[in-house]
Amino acid sequence: TTFPFVTSELTMDHGIMYGINMHNNSLVIFDRFELENANAVVFAKSGAGKSYFVKLEAVRSLMLGTEVIIIDPEREYEDLSKAVNGSYISFSQDKGHKMNPFELSGITEEDDEDELRAKLLSLQGFFKIMFDGLTSIEASIVDRALILTYREKGITFDPITQTKTPPMLEDFYKVLKGMAETEAHELARRMEKYIIGSGAGVFNEATNFEIDNPFTVFSIRDLQEELKPLAMYLMLDFIWTIIRKKRKRRFLVVDE
Repeated sequence: TTFPFVTSELTMDHGIMYGINMHNNSLVIFDRFELENANAVVFAKSGAGKSYFVKLEAVRSLMLGTEVIIIDPEREYEDLSKAVNGSYISFSQDKGHKMNPFELSGITEEDDEDELRAKLLSLQGFFKIMFDGLTSIEASIVDRALILTYREKGITFDPITQTKTPPMLEDFYKVLKGMAETEAHELARRMEKYIIGSGAGVFNEATNFEIDNPFTVFSIRDLQEELKPLAMYLMLDFIWTIIRKKRKRRFLVVDE
């Protein structure tokens, strides 16, 4: 009673097996979803087995009905995805899968939630990365331009309109070019490489895939280095947008 943590047992009544307790050879069985917060971070030196540990937990969680989503920067999870008949989504400029930064989940039944406001804030973060920072004036222009871009597609702060086809990056580019401020024109010029320049073919496309497999891996290895931070931010936001359509036990791995 005085020392409640002296036991070396690390076994719960249910969960997945992580290994063997070296103190008494009992099994380490643990369910992260039973905790107040299910998040975790894995640190270890190179070669210590971080990826193996995470892959093992992912596969064992999959066996118990947990949906697994992985962001894979170095193509370490492709073979594992094939082994469990998972979905391997690889982004590149020339071909393959694409995702639209302006995508909305289309949820309207949950308390008439206004998703557009949250998406506008998320896109502000996306463009801060794209433009390597924004001044207060530029941030204000971006916010106003985003609202206009959605409005041109018939999407407003009314949740009923938020199931319509969303705009794309090129629509936002055209709105910036049509604004009166010189700062807006400067932002449009800085965006051109993602529309018609060296960075085109990634962020200015309609989303062409669904997260409908219980084991889904997103790969960004084939992207240029300068495009990877944008893709990583967009991927996490896209995953959050999609998984809100149906809430259930999910395991999201963001590899180093």
